[in-house]
Amino acid sequence: MAVPLQVVEGAQAEGAAARDRKMTGPARLPPEVGCEMADTNWVVLGAPFDRGTTHRGAEAAPAAIREAGLTRRIAYLAGLGFKITDCGDVGPPDSAHSETLPTGIDEMPAYAAALMERLDRRLHSGGVPLVLGGDHSISIPTISAVAGFLRESLGDDANVGVVWIDAHPDLETPGPDSTNDLNAMPAAHLLGLGLPELATLGGFKPKVKPEYLVYVGLRDVVPEEKQIINDMAITSYTMSDIERLGIAAICDKTLKYMNEKTDGFVLSFDIDAIDPMMAPGVDYPQPGGITVREAMLIVESFCGSDKLRLFELLEVNPSRDRDDLTSKLAINLIHRAVGGPLI
Repeated sequence: MAVPLQVVEGAQAEGAAARDRKMTGPARLPPEVGCEMADTNWVVLGAPFDRGTTHRGAEAAPAAIREAGLTRRIAYLAGLGFKITDCGDVGPPDSAHSETLPTGIDEMPAYAAALMERLDRRLHSGGVPLVLGGDHSISIPTISAVAGFLRESLGDDANVGVVWIDAHPDLETPGPDSTNDLNAMPAAHLLGLGLPELATLGGFKPKVKPEYLVYVGLRDVVPEEKQIINDMAITSYTMSDIERLGIAAICDKTLKYMNEKTDGFVLSFDIDAIDPMMAPGVDYPQPGGITVREAMLIVESFCGSDKLRLFELLEVNPSRDRDDLTSKLAINLIHRAVGGPLI
């Protein structure tokens, strides 16, 4: 059942979890008119949606990241000549969590439509959307929007690539052996598996062909996901591969492939790819993740490409954070993504 949405244009939408944390005044955002400027290179868009998981809190991430310093950082970067604009949020569904499984399926269709509409506008304006989640289920509409944009611009044979940075491959499908959380399923739906109403968003499937999906940082994979990876021959770099090959070599090889073989690609970064000692504010902490420096190198490598069509930073949960460490890490990743200086 569709639920009503509040689409916030140029004003911050605070989630219930953010209010519970008693934040002292949300950061002020620029007017919506600034978001339509053709010469804006980066467009920040909040997606405070956490209905795809039984854990609450990721809905508050866009507000928390702004409050931790993103708004000030954007102003600093703008003063250096960087063209980056914060366009506010696509507000969360105005309803309680549904009991329907998979978790989030009742709320996602309406939210997906609103988020895809906003992203389509940004993509046509020429700016690269920088999406702040929210749980990873929002990748179903975000990557669907990019795939639809490329098909509209280049034809039905256009190929979108996805570099998926994550501890988990998010390839579960609904069923008795699944977690039945939608945030464990976005990649499956983008590949055309799972629920038809989500796999066919925008009127076509798959959004992503398996040869154009690359995983980096995997270390927690369930049997169903391993089977799909093997059956579809999806390129996957585990933490063991990173230790053995080095993150620079993996980034160089993957970036070369995306630049040469796709018509544009998405960098989908689940912050739980980073070791929880350095990024504690996540729902599914898995020891042995990538380091902060490795994470910085990843965003520096891929966000400098002319083929990048969208960068999304997902799964920050402020309610599980310590001293805003994860929110501040997200800000530093954004800083390096847009080319901000180290000195």
